[in-house]
Amino acid sequence: MIIRPCSFCPRQPYPSARPIRHPVLSVKCHQSGVRLMLFWRKNTAKHCLKLLNTDVVAWNEWRATKDVSGVSFTNSQLPGKDLAWCNLAELDFSSADLSRADLRGADLHFCNLAGANFQDTDLRGANLKGSLLVGANLTRAQLQGADFKRADLNQASLRNANLGWASLREAYCSYADFSEAVLEWADLQSANLSNATFYRTQLTDANLTGVNLAHANFNFASLENTNFNGAIVYDTILAAIDLCGALNLTSIVHEPPSTLSIGTDTLVSTLRSAGGRFTQEQQTFFERSGIAQEVLDSTRLVATPAAAR
Repeated sequence: MIIRPCSFCPRQPYPSARPIRHPVLSVKCHQSGVRLMLFWRKNTAKHCLKLLNTDVVAWNEWRATKDVSGVSFTNSQLPGKDLAWCNLAELDFSSADLSRADLRGADLHFCNLAGANFQDTDLRGANLKGSLLVGANLTRAQLQGADFKRADLNQASLRNANLGWASLREAYCSYADFSEAVLEWADLQSANLSNATFYRTQLTDANLTGVNLAHANFNFASLENTNFNGAIVYDTILAAIDLCGALNLTSIVHEPPSTLSIGTDTLVSTLRSAGGRFTQEQQTFFERSGIAQEVLDSTRLVATPAAAR
């Protein structure tokens, strides 16, 4: 590694100089260190982009020998780029355009992806553990098998995205929009889904164990075999859905005062799927949700034909 004196402060003795490390050079610098570091980061980013645009294999080999973590690619334009299996861990792609890119199997753990555009991007099997995705656009993205464990997806848009078999364990998804997305067999255990939107979302066989569903909206969602074990609800909306196939409803934690919003259409759909009689689990769940027995009885009158009563 090369050691060079600071051109801005040559009179300063080396023992008192403050070393600044760089992926390629190591120098000793004083009062102009910040200016030098900004210059290096800018040129390092240019070099990285050149490699990325040339050959992913060459990039991965070069990356294995250089520490470029934290290098900024903010606002970079990489739409439609083939970056499959690329090592992009710990880089800054905030507000970058990666729409329609191929990022299958890419390593994006601990990346800054805030405000990035992943619309129509293929991220199947990608590693996004611990990444910052606040306000990111993942509309129609292919995210099957992707790992979002402990990622920050607050206010992210995942409308029409496919998250089948994806892991969102302990992820932060407050105000995230999952409208019309597919989360079949997805693992959301212990995730924070407060204020999230699940309008017409497919959650068949999804694991929602211990999730925070305060103020979440599940209008028209599909909840067949969805596991709600230990889920926390408060002012959660469950309208126009069928709860007949939902699992572990009685283990749901109702934060006091629980104002769970369950529409009459949900009661009717659930009752009809249950064959005209609520199961004990459903009955207990509705009672804990604050629905009066009179309402449940009147629902039976509406949902059950007179001849079958």
